[in-house]
Amino acid sequence: MGNLIELMKKEKATIEKYLDLYLESLHIQGVLHDAMKYSLSAGGKRIRPFLAIAVSQLLGKSRELVMPYACALEFIHTFSLIHDDLPALDNDDLRRGKPSNHKVFGEDIAILAGDALNSDAFSVLFEFGEGNFQKGGRFFARAVGGRGIGIGQTKDCTIPESERTVEVLDDINYYKTAMLLIAATAGAAAWLDASDEKIAALDEYGRHIGLAFQITDDILDVTSTPEELGKGVGVDAMLHKATYPALIGIEKSREVAARHVDLAVKSLEVFEKNDWRDALGDVATYILNRSN
Repeated sequence: MGNLIELMKKEKATIEKYLDLYLESLHIQGVLHDAMKYSLSAGGKRIRPFLAIAVSQLLGKSRELVMPYACALEFIHTFSLIHDDLPALDNDDLRRGKPSNHKVFGEDIAILAGDALNSDAFSVLFEFGEGNFQKGGRFFARAVGGRGIGIGQTKDCTIPESERTVEVLDDINYYKTAMLLIAATAGAAAWLDASDEKIAALDEYGRHIGLAFQITDDILDVTSTPEELGKGVGVDAMLHKATYPALIGIEKSREVAARHVDLAVKSLEVFEKNDWRDALGDVATYILNRSN
């Protein structure tokens, strides 16, 4: 796992250089630029772009070919965090240990900054990308809108606590969290013209790490502190949301998340064993054991 952490740190430096390059190349003006940059440069693990880069290396393709796609994913992820923190949704004052975007720039600018990051993710793809737009773009676009984050958040807002079963939570978590991780894995493979077999395997991998990721998030919301997590804790309980820990307890939730990790690692067996396949397996374990 130590090798993974060092590898993620190394790739993160490159990712952040390109995130800044792409944002500045769009020549966005004034406070809108400032609000977008504030959240885009606020740190984070950069798991989604890292996964896209790892997939490129697993497939023997260049980082340069996947980098616009990888950074566009982070634009989308950042947009989703800005909107997720708004008072109308999770009403979080902290994100990555810093005041949420709307606490710094106001709700109006935060909404607009999120909207701009969403749209300009496609600007990055079209202005800098040279991959397979039809195949890769299909995964990307589906993860963002009414068949991905949009419907996931809608279900999270509208399905009452009394109707939330484990099956309902899996459905919400698939759309709200897993779809963007599938875009980072299967979508990156499609962007790079991988075979259907390899795309399908990475789709399975992305789905299972996405479900494990959200279950772990729910556990951390109960067990962590704002200092460790970099955002508010106890939010789910405050918003009266049924979660895995609320439904089946923390230990059983950990067991379910661990099963998803095992299935994610198993899905990688279609690839020849090498350092990057091992890294993707380590990412799944890292997601399970993370503290923030």
